[in-house]
Amino acid sequence: MEHVELGFPLWLRINHFLNLFCIFLLMRSGVQILSDHPKLYWNDDTTPGSEWLKFGRKQMPKDRLWTSMDEAEHVNSVIALPGGHHNLGAGRNWHFLIVPLWILNGLSYVTFLFWTGEWRRLVPTDWTIIPRAWDSALTFASLRIPPDSTFHPYDPLQQLTYFTIVFVVAPTMIATGLCMSPALIARYPWYPKLFGGRQAARSLHFLGLMTLVIYTAVHISLVVLVHFPDDVSDMVLGANNPHLSRALWIASIALLGVVLFHICATIYTLRHQRRFQVHATAFVEPLMRFLFGRLRSRQHYTRAEISPYHRVNGYPPESKQYQELKENNFAAWRLTIKGLVERPLQLTLADLQALPKQEQIVKHNCIQGWSAIAEWGGVPMTRILDLCRPLPQARYLVFHAYMQPEYEPQHYYEVLTLEDVRDPQCLLAYEMNWQPLPVPHGAPCRLRVETKVGYKMVKYLQSIELVDSYDAVGEGHGGYREDHQYYDRVASI
Repeated sequence: MEHVELGFPLWLRINHFLNLFCIFLLMRSGVQILSDHPKLYWNDDTTPGSEWLKFGRKQMPKDRLWTSMDEAEHVNSVIALPGGHHNLGAGRNWHFLIVPLWILNGLSYVTFLFWTGEWRRLVPTDWTIIPRAWDSALTFASLRIPPDSTFHPYDPLQQLTYFTIVFVVAPTMIATGLCMSPALIARYPWYPKLFGGRQAARSLHFLGLMTLVIYTAVHISLVVLVHFPDDVSDMVLGANNPHLSRALWIASIALLGVVLFHICATIYTLRHQRRFQVHATAFVEPLMRFLFGRLRSRQHYTRAEISPYHRVNGYPPESKQYQELKENNFAAWRLTIKGLVERPLQLTLADLQALPKQEQIVKHNCIQGWSAIAEWGGVPMTRILDLCRPLPQARYLVFHAYMQPEYEPQHYYEVLTLEDVRDPQCLLAYEMNWQPLPVPHGAPCRLRVETKVGYKMVKYLQSIELVDSYDAVGEGHGGYREDHQYYDRVASI
């Protein structure tokens, strides 16, 4: 094979540092996200006990109702960003802030590789690299260092490893990460099947994370143990630069800066969750709307795919008013539709059942990570809008639930845009799996909006209000989870 001298140009060194900066933030925020549902599956039903990997020691009770929020684990701030319990909103915002930078950095790196001819440093040009990489692995395993002549700039094992990380692991992380978007997989249900389903994609995403953790640990160890002065000089000042002490100072300052950034980011996020939410979502939400905002659900799963178990989130109301409604099979229940409408409505359950019914077998995607498939029957929201006729200034719908004990003294509420609820598979559902909607799942009526994660699908519906602004709703951030757990408003991934 022709020997090609390759250096360490400035663009490569910048890409290398940015990748290091991004990857640690992605790892820590990823751990925070995982901690809210610390179980991994190969099936989309996520039936308790079917997980192939579980973190934490929590055991759910067998003699009473429990919700998926009860499964979340506390995680130390040294490991996770920002750490703590139920800081999923902040973890997601950090993750989605950094992902675009990491992807752009990777794309620029690959572009420069092929533009400058530096691709030879990573891309193998013949199959002999496999046995040569094996020989190199045996040399390292015997605690010996391959000769300097094999590093030009990388030895075969390095080259094969770097190629795998850049051209296999990183793209797989991006591709499987997209499966976490309910909007994307609702519009293209075939996409997660490429990976064996949404939960299989989540598991592969985790395995990719573990691959990056192991790779990073081994990579840093070998940099320190093998040709340390040359490696530091090459990656800081470029190849053949004699100023080793300068390179060490710059590398030390850069690494110290990364550590200080993580410390400051953790402290700031924990102490100023609202401020961080506002600043982070100012970038995250427009990007989510651009990527996923116009996607429409086209799911049509079969009866055979319906999950044998469907988790719940949120305990049922315990108020006297709700208990009396339940005891009378919700005959006296009324759904109030008010606000900026030409025709305010008071709909009974019988009124809803008299309207044209739509049935759909779709996948529920919880923000915590679990999923389940069920059939839902009810009235399309487009039909409700036709009945109440929104006024021109109406822009949002506020869905209000009956008081639930875990949210007292507040009640649960969420905000959606008119465009959101005009999705053809957005329902006011009063049936689940061909039976009246069970109480744990939101009886007598709940919202289904299949392009969003589950917290937007309000259960135990009491009223719907059409408004021109949600500034006066709760604390003005777009819903209960947004107000109290710092989630984003778009909820499409």
